[in-house]
Amino acid sequence: MKKFLRSLITITVLTPAIAFAQPKPPIVIPNIDFGVKAGANFAQLNGKSWDNGYKANFLGGFFIGVRIKKVGVQAEAFFSQTRYTTTGKKFYDIYHNDPNISFNTIKDSSAESRFNVGYLNIPVLFQFNVLPMLWVQAGPQYSGVVTVNNPDELVQNARGLFKSGSFSGVVGLEAKLPMNFLIGARYIFGLSNSNNTSISGAWQQNLIQAHIGYSFL
Repeated sequence: MKKFLRSLITITVLTPAIAFAQPKPPIVIPNIDFGVKAGANFAQLNGKSWDNGYKANFLGGFFIGVRIKKVGVQAEAFFSQTRYTTTGKKFYDIYHNDPNISFNTIKDSSAESRFNVGYLNIPVLFQFNVLPMLWVQAGPQYSGVVTVNNPDELVQNARGLFKSGSFSGVVGLEAKLPMNFLIGARYIFGLSNSNNTSISGAWQQNLIQAHIGYSFL
């Protein structure tokens, strides 16, 4: 009985010491990114009577992200300006029957017209490290319409042509450079219909973006 008690006491005393002496796994500290970005926006609107060429404009905003080893997630909020152009009289022929669209003059309806649409974009991107400085990014994006301007004054209510928001998919590459700079490019493809008129047919936005940025952390 004494031998049993002695053994039990020995085990009780030594077990915490042995456990304390075991090597502990290293603590992984995540890398935090928070910064600003700016760049060029090349937009296209696929749909009836829209010129499907890519038009250049600008973008700017901020981002915040978390990275652990070779994976991470990054959220952004940035403003982008896009320009869409109608294909002249075809636009009038298709949409003049919509009771919500009022054309200013029939004469002007035969000419091309520009619509400048400003968006607040909120992408949430998953990141995967494929090379020492290069990350692949992919995820969804919500774009809310902030402003609509029709400088040619083709219609009276330009804002009413477009739905208030749309969803897109994003794929791209971003290089995280020395001194906290970054540079990237991405392709954004529309997943929802931006057409707010009563005339059937989808308007889907596609974009090519290039940006530079700086992380404060």
